Amino acid sequence: MKSLTCFFALILLSCNTSNCPITNTKGYPKNIKINYLVDEVVSIESRNDFLNFLETYKNILYPFYEIHDTLNLDSKINNIYSLVDNIYFDSLYFDVRNEFGNKKQLFLNLDHAIGIYNSTSKQKINPKITLLLSGFYNDIVVDKENIVLGVDYFLNKENKFKPRDLPLYVLERYTPHHMTSTALSTYLSQFNIVDDTDKTMLNEMISFGKLYYVVEKLLACEGQNIILGYSKDQLDIIEENEAFIYSFFLQNELFFKEGKLIKQKYLSERPSTFEISQSIPGRVGRWMGWKIVTSFMKKSTYTLEDLLKEDDYKKVFYNSNYKPI
Repeated sequence: MKSLTCFFALILLSCNTSNCPITNTKGYPKNIKINYLVDEVVSIESRNDFLNFLETYKNILYPFYEIHDTLNLDSKINNIYSLVDNIYFDSLYFDVRNEFGNKKQLFLNLDHAIGIYNSTSKQKINPKITLLLSGFYNDIVVDKENIVLGVDYFLNKENKFKPRDLPLYVLERYTPHHMTSTALSTYLSQFNIVDDTDKTMLNEMISFGKLYYVVEKLLACEGQNIILGYSKDQLDIIEENEAFIYSFFLQNELFFKEGKLIKQKYLSERPSTFEISQSIPGRVGRWMGWKIVTSFMKKSTYTLEDLLKEDDYKKVFYNSNYKPI
């Protein structure tokens, strides 16, 4: 995978419809456009076919395959085409078709989520969602008008085909159940305003926390652990130790640390946050950012759009009254 643009974690209708129904499908889709290219990719039989395919969807496929100029273009095309022209591609296609063949179910939750966001936002968003069989070239690439998904990345964990360039603890989040929240958070990250002059841990914690909070509110059917990118057991462990983790951050004065290495320990992908405990999973600073934002929003009149545009992280922190001790 050349570019991992997503932080965490489309989904099939895995929610319990008796608890969280999305039943209004009249006029569906209302808020997104659907572009299903899985079948078209597998029908490619030659390099010329592939070139025509790239040219037909140039506006979305050039960014996805990172074709930015004509420098070494032939070599670049050959490398990409080799992923399609191999003996395993048909088998990969059938696995994707079996998992993601029901296009209506596949897009329904995302269409509903975008509708909720647009209901209170001034800037309306109506992305086109493209599903592509990429041969494990890339997982997600977005711009303001597009979400392009290499859906082969999101096959079940037990599938015989999985990307080889990701550690196992990251692959745990590359499943059908994580695809909606991953796609939505990656897309909305473009609208998440960040104060680039603020290099503190708190700045990044709140930035992640805002995205988690917005995605959670838009995907009401989804479990918090899926949105946060944890297993249920991992989230239970963190929640049970919330006061201890918060005390650890206070005692070690972590909130306003600015060093890259120290921030990586608490914000980056790791199997565990060893500094706190072997049992505490990685990215715990992002989780605490979500807890702070959630506390802030309990008394706030912000819309979800307002929250994403808020770049004063000290304001969010001090007005959250977050003190789990």
